[in-house]
Amino acid sequence: MSLSVASLHVYPVKSCGGVTVEQGVITPTGFRYDRNWVVINEKGRFVTQRQKPEMALVSVSLQPQALLEDASAEEGQYPDATLVLQAPGMPTLQVPLNPGRRQGPSTKVTVWEWTGLGADEGAEAAAWWSQYLGHEARLVRYAGEPGQPGEIKAGKEDSTRRQVDPEWTEAGEETAFSDGFPFLVANEASLTDLNAHLPPDEGPLKLNRFRPNVVVAGAPAWAEDGWLRLRLGASATLHLVKPCDRCAVTTTEQETGVVGYEPLRTLRVVRSGKVLGWSEAVPRFKGAVFFAWNAVSEGPGGSIRRGDEVEVVQAREGPAVPQKVDQPAPAQAQAQAQRELGAGLTTLQKVALLLAAILVRYLFQYYAAK
Repeated sequence: MSLSVASLHVYPVKSCGGVTVEQGVITPTGFRYDRNWVVINEKGRFVTQRQKPEMALVSVSLQPQALLEDASAEEGQYPDATLVLQAPGMPTLQVPLNPGRRQGPSTKVTVWEWTGLGADEGAEAAAWWSQYLGHEARLVRYAGEPGQPGEIKAGKEDSTRRQVDPEWTEAGEETAFSDGFPFLVANEASLTDLNAHLPPDEGPLKLNRFRPNVVVAGAPAWAEDGWLRLRLGASATLHLVKPCDRCAVTTTEQETGVVGYEPLRTLRVVRSGKVLGWSEAVPRFKGAVFFAWNAVSEGPGGSIRRGDEVEVVQAREGPAVPQKVDQPAPAQAQAQAQRELGAGLTTLQKVALLLAAILVRYLFQYYAAK
């Protein structure tokens, strides 16, 4: 059976509703406008459904739709185009799409390990988000000029561009405010198989819980674990670089904002790094659970259309592993340090250190959510 693109999705505001499109225009940071905005708290740290599940209820639309569907369209042709946000009990918020706003007032933004500068969308958007979330918040746009010459200054707080983890990709790959990679590729049949493993009263779950950009039809369940490079249509090639370890966002029903236990509980049984055998190659995968694959585009430009033929141009041999194998990854180095420290401790001392570590982690998560 031939493979094809079943659907395409863009999520303009991180952790808010998605937009289903007929064509995704490829840019250096992913599909055009994907995760180009993020909500931050008073400390500049990103806010998501992990802390505020009600963000799932914020619907997003882009005007005109041609900005997404016409690969040849230039943003400047639509000076009055807006990003439109709607949420229960809130007035409609419209944010101009004019790319010149990237040059507006800058503010510090932290998304996971990256801290840099974003373009603040102003007082009206800040008041809207602060009212909806119940705490001080601002809406910030990705201020980088993707694909422009010049080094991406990883880890520099004056940088406007965000580099994809070089442990898994070539240096210079860029993403906006996604969790870590420009694209997420999912397989329809894998969701069907996952739903078959769920308790009867917990499913079926919709694919929007996993927030994919590209959904492939026609493949057996979990066939994506064996894909390394995909050709989609006439102008796009995606390199699947890392399996996507899933977080609590997947437990939020996107239509209601209600948080449950699935699919993480079932994924721990059928798709953990330990069950799949991946943790033997990447030890930190042991406690993680996986659904869909993170990907980067090979080559600039191009687009992907719904219905495009998908070809596996290169299969994967063995599990995905970091490219930098000569140096221990941060998690591995930390684990090694813990083993060395533990060698000279008594059992009571080890227990005390473990409890202290749990307390520190809890306090970090608590204050990070403030």
